[in-house]
Amino acid sequence: MEKIKIPQDAKTIVSTSSKGDQSKWLVGDKWIKENTRGYENMAEYVAYLILNCSTLPKASFVSYTPCLIVKYDGTVTEGCYSKDFRGPLQEVTLERLFEANFETTDDVLTKTGYSTQDKFSAIMDKVHHFTGLDVSYEIAQMLAFDAFILNEDRHTNNILFLFNPKTEAWQLAPIFDHGLSLLSDLKDYPLGKHMSILKRKLKAKPFNSSFTKQLALYQGDPFINRTLLLEKLSKVPYDVGRARDVVLSQLRDVQLQKLFFD
Repeated sequence: MEKIKIPQDAKTIVSTSSKGDQSKWLVGDKWIKENTRGYENMAEYVAYLILNCSTLPKASFVSYTPCLIVKYDGTVTEGCYSKDFRGPLQEVTLERLFEANFETTDDVLTKTGYSTQDKFSAIMDKVHHFTGLDVSYEIAQMLAFDAFILNEDRHTNNILFLFNPKTEAWQLAPIFDHGLSLLSDLKDYPLGKHMSILKRKLKAKPFNSSFTKQLALYQGDPFINRTLLLEKLSKVPYDVGRARDVVLSQLRDVQLQKLFFD
């Protein structure tokens, strides 16, 4: 596994997820993230592998590579790295987009009587109003992917937009941050327990806690090449552990079949 050295002057950035803090560093053009709760690095890598076996454009998702992190004090931990995709563009999360327009996503997401589709449509209408972007298809596809990888961390700060201050143009950022997927959290989902039991504990985000109901938002064509994915999984250069077993289990899930083609 590749070793990434953290320079003495590198600032540790504490990233907050729905399950706590994670240390990361920006070194050159690489974001380095440290494992905190389990095998987040392998979850990121396998999620990237799946997307790389899909029909999504390569520029629409971030690639992750597992690595060993060598800190300045000599401590070595596991993690992963990705390229900084922002360039000169400003990042604006879905939540901050609403806040910048003196609103909050909670006004929609907690609305009594709204179905999952109602919440999704209302949020997407607001996004279109704020940015001019119609990204309903892309976001629904991302949520379908989340249902496949069992991503429990797609909160409203993990849906990202990029703003060009020179042209004032908006774009949807590449799909990123899948560390809390594929049962990577060993504190909540310990090894040795039956996968079907662990799956029942999972909660989706942000439009519904049910992965099945968020999956129903996607009405597009199959986009994950099952045959290619199985081939890639058989040749991975890392020990991805349980992440592989979760993928194989998900590939057999009846409700997910609309996502796959051979």
